[in-house]
Amino acid sequence: MPRWLPALLLPAFLPFADTALAQDGGLVSEGRSISLQHCARCHVIDPANGLGGIGSTPSFKLLMTLPDGEHRFVSFFDRRPHGAFIRMEGVEPLTTLPPNAAEIRLTADDLDAILAFVQTLK
Repeated sequence: MPRWLPALLLPAFLPFADTALAQDGGLVSEGRSISLQHCARCHVIDPANGLGGIGSTPSFKLLMTLPDGEHRFVSFFDRRPHGAFIRMEGVEPLTTLPPNAAEIRLTADDLDAILAFVQTLK
């Protein structure tokens, strides 16, 4: 599968994530847990790590206020610097070089859960 295909297809599913997925407390909870486990090293996810992250990195809440915030989450694995260390199931890595930080492996289900969680931050 071309590595750009998921980023192209996932925006079509965002309206469903906003209703069906975000209403599923289990999926939202799973997305929050995945985010705190993997994304909190750079981003503030929610008050649980409000003093964490890297100062110049936007919080999840701030990202969701941007006009293209949802798309940023859908395509985050293709955005710098994520492509250097995030491996998405079924998506070719941006580079064949070894990761420049601790590698994170995510599945499509993980991405669905993260999307469900960030929908609650609107």
